Amino acid sequence: MKKIVYILSVAVLSQLFVACGNIDFGDTNENVNGAASPYTAGLLSGAIMNYATLTGRDGLMKPTLYVQYQSQVTYTTAMQYEEVASSWYSYYVGSLSSLNEIIEYLKVEENLTPAVLSQGSVANQTGVAMIMKAIIMKRVTDTWGDAPYSQAFQGTDNIEPVYDAQEDIYAAIISELKAGRDMLDATETTPTGDIIFDGDVDAWKKLANSVLLQTALQMSKVDGSASGSPATEFKAALAHSAGVIEAVADEAWFSFEDISGFRNPWNQNRTPDYFMSKEFSDALKGNTAAGSLNPTSNSVLDARINVYADDASLDGVPYGYANGTGAGAASISNTNYWNNTTPLPLMTASYVALNRAEAAALGWTTEDENALLADGITLSYATLDAHFGTSISGDAAAYAAARALDVATEGIDAVIAEEKWVSLFGSGFDAWAEWRRTGMPSLTPATDAINDGNIPTRYLYPTEEATLNGSNYSSAVSRLTGNGDKGTSKVWWDQ
Repeated sequence: MKKIVYILSVAVLSQLFVACGNIDFGDTNENVNGAASPYTAGLLSGAIMNYATLTGRDGLMKPTLYVQYQSQVTYTTAMQYEEVASSWYSYYVGSLSSLNEIIEYLKVEENLTPAVLSQGSVANQTGVAMIMKAIIMKRVTDTWGDAPYSQAFQGTDNIEPVYDAQEDIYAAIISELKAGRDMLDATETTPTGDIIFDGDVDAWKKLANSVLLQTALQMSKVDGSASGSPATEFKAALAHSAGVIEAVADEAWFSFEDISGFRNPWNQNRTPDYFMSKEFSDALKGNTAAGSLNPTSNSVLDARINVYADDASLDGVPYGYANGTGAGAASISNTNYWNNTTPLPLMTASYVALNRAEAAALGWTTEDENALLADGITLSYATLDAHFGTSISGDAAAYAAARALDVATEGIDAVIAEEKWVSLFGSGFDAWAEWRRTGMPSLTPATDAINDGNIPTRYLYPTEEATLNGSNYSSAVSRLTGNGDKGTSKVWWDQ
């Protein structure tokens, strides 16, 4: 942890230098002790950690409410779908700009000093930065829709960047994932700023391919795209020699420490305001009795409830009411999610297996969708045990067998989508993107909704965009499907 703190401290000084780099003050008030050049390892660590620790309603909690993992009982407006603008400042300034700075800085030959190269080879530093940049930009465009990208990092040279169409952003994401992956070389010096895989570039290659699978599937409802056929991109990533994440040991997780700025982001929110929803707890219990709010086809106990909830014997809070109480209701696990130091997933083997199962069901590949569904379930149990110290893996086979029976009555597509919903708990933005694309499980909107009565399908653009970048903002809004800059308008891939 001391290494991470040191790297990030230097990153702050480095970023200050970068921010002022285009202004010529001569030697006035020159700080001879300041950073002489960007500290690329620090910029990489800082970008990853900023992304991993985003918190609050916009940065963490809203998607978990929209997909009904949780219910609010005190301040309920987010669960009622309030129509408020959401800032993307933390993504652009806190992460994307730093990653872009690494990529651009390392393109200049005179910048490649021994000190810079000691932080990793040019190829490895650049490759990791490109992969992480693509991952974060996918979050941005999935959350808002069209967004600044091709002109987003020009500083004062362009203070009114165009909003790239989401279709074009997806094409760029795919290109950057592949380019970043293909320049990584384990025989060269590994990047010292990597706080996910500790410099293991082969692991980054698997992550890039796994994100490519996810990205291709996100376009499954769109006929063609700027990046070509989604099925073609999926098959190419799956067949790539570097492989995909298939084992728990290969997974990408964020680690945290009980130090200000590095804590698990769930812990920064008020735990008394959030409870497990009855919809989610009924699904995990397999409750199909009268009065059940279970939105899935599952009818047997899912042992993952013992990891997700603080008391599996309790019911959750019914979702979507303006006035609710958590008295006697199940909370999300304080040990596993509201804890300062427990890790959170970036990409799991379970999610990859379930994506492969869906692609097979779509006819994109010749893999066995039923076997991959079972693998996805088993791996979900296994990774929870590995990261939270629980003991539920012994229950995985029986649960997977029961879900195989549901396939015969409900269809493979529904069961895969439902299992993604359960396994992605802890990754709310991914779960929300999956639900918007598939419409499964069948979630009922909040009873006391204060919007038009529909579950939000995007965030509203930041308030300042309409005034500071009005023309480009208006063009982006006009491309949304729906009624303008609303939470229920739809982005390009949400057909």
